[in-house]
Amino acid sequence: MKALLLSLTVALAGCGPTVRHDATARQPSGTFLISAEQIAKSGAQNAWQVLQRSAPMLVAQNDKDGRPGKLTRRGRSSLLLDDSPIVLLDGVRIPDFRNLDTVGAESIRSIAIVDGVEATTYYGTNSGSGVILIKTKDGSEP
Repeated sequence: MKALLLSLTVALAGCGPTVRHDATARQPSGTFLISAEQIAKSGAQNAWQVLQRSAPMLVAQNDKDGRPGKLTRRGRSSLLLDDSPIVLLDGVRIPDFRNLDTVGAESIRSIAIVDGVEATTYYGTNSGSGVILIKTKDGSEP
């Protein structure tokens, strides 16, 4: 009986959630995090350039004038629907990703890119192409 109780205790202890105490502790599991240190090392001048240089799962292309032109996840999920991820700046949705070139890189605390499956769980069915969470240094925590 004692051996059975001990093995049951070990099995239950092994099923508990993992506690994280780092910068990703409050992020969904399918999240790619870009820290302020990584942003500084990239040499990017604005949020758009950070995504171009540091987010391998995104395709961020400029238009013919050098401004943000196209933002999609690698690999199309739909032929007819928009594949652009949702962008939240300090918890507020940015309706047009083309404004990301106005957010200075030095003002960004972190950028978290949430995978499409995880994004739909946390942000709804319209976020199937993922969610980009940008937190600024002077913005409040949502």
